[in-house]
Formats: sequence, structure tokens, C-alpha cells
Amino acid sequence: MRITGIETRRYRFPLDPPFKAAWDPVPRDHVDDTLVIVHAGDGVCGFGSGAPLPDREVLERFLKGVDPMQTEVVREVCETVDFHGSRPWPVEVAVWDLVGRALQQPLWRVLGGRSDHLTAYASSGERVEPQERVRRTVAWRDRGILAVKIRFSHTDWRRDVEVVKAVRQAVGSTMQIMVDVNQGWRMAGDRRTPWDLSTATAVAKALEPLDIYWLEEPLRTDDVEGYALLRQRTGIRIAAGEMVRSPHEARDLVVRGGVDVIQPDVVLAGGIGGCRRIAAMADLFGRWFSPHTWSNGIGLVANLHLAMAVSTCEYIEVPYDPPAWSPARRDTLLPLALEIAADGTIRPPDGPGLGVTPDLNALEKFRVK
Repeated sequence: MRITGIETRRYRFPLDPPFKAAWDPVPRDHVDDTLVIVHAGDGVCGFGSGAPLPDREVLERFLKGVDPMQTEVVREVCETVDFHGSRPWPVEVAVWDLVGRALQQPLWRVLGGRSDHLTAYASSGERVEPQERVRRTVAWRDRGILAVKIRFSHTDWRRDVEVVKAVRQAVGSTMQIMVDVNQGWRMAGDRRTPWDLSTATAVAKALEPLDIYWLEEPLRTDDVEGYALLRQRTGIRIAAGEMVRSPHEARDLVVRGGVDVIQPDVVLAGGIGGCRRIAAMADLFGRWFSPHTWSNGIGLVANLHLAMAVSTCEYIEVPYDPPAWSPARRDTLLPLALEIAADGTIRPPDGPGLGVTPDLNALEKFRVK
């Protein structure tokens, strides 16, 4: 089996009403997704999705004729393209999908098979009033969800601490609470100044009495020295690295920054091969790999497979904040939306590779020609 071509298809899915993301100053009235299809000579296809792929022709030129089983060759080619251009990692994910299909095994088993499920944490995303955040969290708890991530969205962080306090009072000890303060990066055009170490320390101290499972992205991603100092000042686990460009940045956050949870996304940084290395390195330092999954349904499934295979963290991020961000909105590229089970766990779809074959005919009406 050899790679014979790389195809991309772009889709635009309208959002009505718009999604008011906590990290985005402009409500989103649509979602753009790029589906990557890697073709093999025997007619088998592998699928991936993530960032747009303007370097498709370059990748095709270097990968055409390569055996998909040579996953390290694919990773190295993608790494060189990443340096000069876009984030090409959906191609690497699609090649791993091909591998699983060829072996007739789900990808999590091919990659190591550590666990056949993980506990989902509902990763909220919408900017809502405090009482609504409490109401939704209680409803999720009542349907079996065991952990939630609350995002800061107010100009004054003290107001967000009060939201977390209200949620903790409402759910008691029945749920784990992660907190994401979104200081690691900014959306395009967002010129707000990220927190300094003093602010991050104050927030961590304010959250300590609330039994927070981890505090995510309290500083700029590249402030490695700041992370090291913050880690010495608080007992809360620190998580970071969801939007790193390379595994090397993730390595520095663990080794020099001392973060407890490293979060690279396989469709954004390093692919499955690169993130598997990061997970192994983190494990050697007694830290956790728990990936970012806010891309789309295929990105969630790809990260879930790797985390099930290699992660020692029991939790996996599942973007979930209905009705604004429902499984149906998240999983538009999947034939069926992925749901959190009644016991709070999540598994990928059954089948070889990613277990996902998009319905191209059904998607055609959303395709951008």
C-alpha cells in the first residue's frame, strides 16, 4: 500500500444563533472546517481534519509513493512543512487512520492500547451569566458527567472566581472542576495584555480553597520561566500548551516550566507521532498528557485515540456546552455525533483507524467550491 494522493475539501457550517465563545470577542455565525483525505493505492482512504491546508500540493509531492506504515517518515515530512508554512498535522492523522484501517484495528489499540475509555470533562465555551453557568453544570452533573471546565470571561478575574465558587457550592464534591483562564494565546486582532506573574499568582491563591483540579493557561505560552515560578507558588496543578506550534515548546513547558499537565493537540502540533513522544516524556517527569480537543469532531476523535493509548491522566477534554455548543454542532464532519456515556466516560466510534468515515454526500451541501 502506498500513498497516491492528498485531497482537501472545505466546508462552512452556519451557526444560528451565533456561538459566543469566551475567548473570542466576536460571536461566531459559522464554522469553517477542512477535511483531509489521504488516498492509498488499494482504494483505502484515511481522514483527518484541523487547520486549513494551503500546503497540500507540497505535502503530496513529498508523500506520494510513501508507505503509510512509515509513520515516522510522514511525521518528519510534516515537520519540515510546518516550519515553512501551515499546520499540516491533519495529514499525519489521516495516515495513521490508514494504518489502523490496514491493520483492521482501532487506532488506540495500534498505538498502545492502554485503556478502552477515558473520563470526559465537559469543556464549556460560551460566555453566559453566572447563574446560567451554575444551572448548566448542575444539569450536566445530574446526567452523569463527572468533571467540568469553567472558562474565565470577565474583565475583572474576581468575578470569574465568584462563578467558580458558586459552581462549587452547587455541585459540592460530586464533580471535578478545571479552570481555564485563556491567557496562553489570543485570537487574531485581540490586543488585550496577557496576565503577568503577579496576577496569575493572585488568581491561583483565590482558587486554592475551591478544590480546583487544575488551572489552565494562566500565563503566555512562551513564559516558561513564569510558569516555573508560578508552580512554586501554588498547590494547584498547572496546565498549559494547548496551542503550541511544536513538541519542542511542549517539552520546555514540562522540563523548564514544571507544568503538571501538557496539552498539545495532535491536529495542531506534532501530529500523533509527535504528541506520543510528548506524552512519553511527560510521563518520565511524572506529569500528564491531556490534549486540547477544540477543533471539530474528527480532531476530538483523533486526540481521544492517542490519549486512550498513552495518557496516564484519566480525563479527556470534550467540548460541550449545549445548546450553544452541542455535540451536533461540534461533530458536523462525523456521520453521528459523539456522546458522553451515562457513566461519564467517552469512547471513540467502533471500527478500524479513527472509526470515522464522513458521509461525503451529506456534507456536499455545506462544501465551499
